[in-house]
Amino acid sequence: MNALLLVGATAVGLGLLAVLVLLVPASGPRVLSPEERVASYVGPLAGPDAGSPGRTGHRPGAGALATGAAAQVLGSNRGLEQRIRHRLDGAGSSLKPAEWLLVHVGIFTVAGLVGLLLGMGNVVVFVLFLVAGALGPRLYLGLRVARRRKAFSAAVPDTLQLMSGALAAGLSLAQAVETVTREGVEPMAGEFRRALVETRLGVPLEDALDGIAARFDSDDLRWTVMAIRVQREVGGNLAELLDTVSATMREREYVRRQVAALSAEGRLSAWVLGCLPVAFLLYLLVANRSYIAPMFTDPRGWILLAGGVVLLAVGSFWMSRLVKVEV
Repeated sequence: MNALLLVGATAVGLGLLAVLVLLVPASGPRVLSPEERVASYVGPLAGPDAGSPGRTGHRPGAGALATGAAAQVLGSNRGLEQRIRHRLDGAGSSLKPAEWLLVHVGIFTVAGLVGLLLGMGNVVVFVLFLVAGALGPRLYLGLRVARRRKAFSAAVPDTLQLMSGALAAGLSLAQAVETVTREGVEPMAGEFRRALVETRLGVPLEDALDGIAARFDSDDLRWTVMAIRVQREVGGNLAELLDTVSATMREREYVRRQVAALSAEGRLSAWVLGCLPVAFLLYLLVANRSYIAPMFTDPRGWILLAGGVVLLAVGSFWMSRLVKVEV
């Protein structure tokens, strides 16, 4: 067991050392490719400091060697790179897919090392920490995406109302979008700022707004863009149209918040019941290891653990379905 601990700690330590070496900044600035120059303009938030043609693309803490190695890994799997980029855009992160991959590998390595030290060579504890290191960053990113999408959906009605007022005052649609970038709230203002930057690079305004709807998976904004397209083809009062759409979305948001308030108790119970067994198991591992050790060393304990995990997963799934109401 001591030999296993030593070999495992050495392997994980070497992996961590390799990640740290890759993260050493390069000695000189890296010249951006044309694609990266365009990406620097239309970053996740496209703020005033999002990028400019004269920037070198050098990011402190992530050198050209690290990003180049990770980019080669992602280059062989374009689908994975696109999925990571989509999630990073949805979370509003300034990291590139290659940089996120490096961070994920680093967390995975550290989690494995901590599992070896706490488990004292126990394979089950080591595997549990490896799973946590593999899934933890993904869950964290998913929570950020969900929180940002929720804030975005709540801001859509007010944004349409602001655009309607700007159009009624005699401004064009592009000027109304620019008004949102100045007076709107985040993440709406940042995303509309990105849409304006895309239009300056030749993308039609409707397509840029469709891109925002795709990044946030917002049906409300997607329907709004569809209404704008129809209005531009057949004519009509766009300000009045946005007022009507905004009022409808405001009513839906009111119903959605009311449902969330009524189901808050059920959702809290689901979180408590789902997290309590795992938290208690971790507590026993630290406070009374000899008491819980048979669960990881005896085959009957493995069967009980597997059955508990399956039952907990099924129960959590059904509770999440019961408290989730689509509006």
